[in-house]
Amino acid sequence: MSMQSIVSLVLLAITVVGCQPGNSKETVEQVPVESNEEVSSANMVGEGQAMEASFKNIRGESVSLADLKGKVVVMNFWATWCPPCIAEMPSLQELHEELKGEENIVFMAIDVDGDIDRAAQFMAKKKYTLPLYTIDSQLPAELMSNSIPMTVILAKNGDIVGKQVGMMDFKSEKLKKGLIELTKENNNE
Repeated sequence: MSMQSIVSLVLLAITVVGCQPGNSKETVEQVPVESNEEVSSANMVGEGQAMEASFKNIRGESVSLADLKGKVVVMNFWATWCPPCIAEMPSLQELHEELKGEENIVFMAIDVDGDIDRAAQFMAKKKYTLPLYTIDSQLPAELMSNSIPMTVILAKNGDIVGKQVGMMDFKSEKLKKGLIELTKENNNE
């Protein structure tokens, strides 16, 4: 199955709603979309141009995107004060639980505020088990947005195969199957 076919498997019923991190915590951006809009496909980074970024987990350990090469990575950028981020978290947790047996799929809940302790308290209170991170380096342009939540899906070779700014419905069976199919892709594609 080609990378484009897999990306098209990632069709979701979504509502795009996001928070603007630089503005008041009450500000919410709403963008009307079709009910079956695709997750936007981002420009592929390309061979020899791997993105460089690192993230710190709750234990203070740094993980780079290079460390995750060979795995499908689901990165969700969020904050505890962002209502759309909080609203999509249960379905992201559910997808994480359903795919926890897939050793080649990595989930990253990335707190954009840099207050990993507060984020960890939130996660514990809600009984979420998503691996929690905070940004530990400069982000490449491909991973930046003026609005959260934002979800980025990386193929095993590190290419961005999906990027969604705004809420996602992680309960989509097509998304789940698409992620599993990505694990079967050859690293060199």
